[in-house]
Amino acid sequence: MKKSGRHLRVGLAITGLAVTMAVFLFLADSMFGVAAQEKAKTEGRVVSIRDGKFERFRQNLWNSLRVGQEIFRDDRVRTDKTAVAMVTLAGIGRIVIGPSSDIELGKDPKDFTIKMQRGFAWFESNLPKGSKASITTSLATAGIRGTGFSVCYDGKNYCACTCFGEVEVSLDGGRVIKVPKGEYFAFTAGSPIPGKTESAASLLEKAGAGFDFCFNCHVVAGSGKLRPDRK
Repeated sequence: MKKSGRHLRVGLAITGLAVTMAVFLFLADSMFGVAAQEKAKTEGRVVSIRDGKFERFRQNLWNSLRVGQEIFRDDRVRTDKTAVAMVTLAGIGRIVIGPSSDIELGKDPKDFTIKMQRGFAWFESNLPKGSKASITTSLATAGIRGTGFSVCYDGKNYCACTCFGEVEVSLDGGRVIKVPKGEYFAFTAGSPIPGKTESAASLLEKAGAGFDFCFNCHVVAGSGKLRPDRK
């Protein structure tokens, strides 16, 4: 009888442990599920798409994105030759992607690095204190700590232009060019690297000069004036 009682107590203990583990796993699964859902809700959104197609690369296929759809860090996205798309990422900022662009969004919010295969991108950061961000190409990397700037790159020609704050363009060999507000730094692969930056005002005086992407925000021949419909 004592032996049976001991077996009964052991059995109850094992059953209780199993129930406890089951509850723990259920709660853990629920918590991780909620966390994943919250991440999906808050990580990022497609804010607007103008005049063309905006796509994301997944499972070896390009799939069309639509306004309001979720966007995530580490996504690879592209625009066609006419599209301009805007995305926002929580804790990172706002990114406007110009026509014929192919970029990979950053992954680490503390060191957010956008990899640009080609194209145009304007980035307005909303980084927490101590974080940094950059847009990197095969020719140079433009890095910032809380600013707004654009990078243009077609595989041969490179330009970084600062809207506010300051950008540091890092070149091969360790050379760093500081690009202050209202100025730009541009060069062509295989050609001598300029020794200084230039005023961006001249780029905003006429369309067709290779920087038409800027006129999504600025008035043509407006000496840098912003468009009233700029989001």
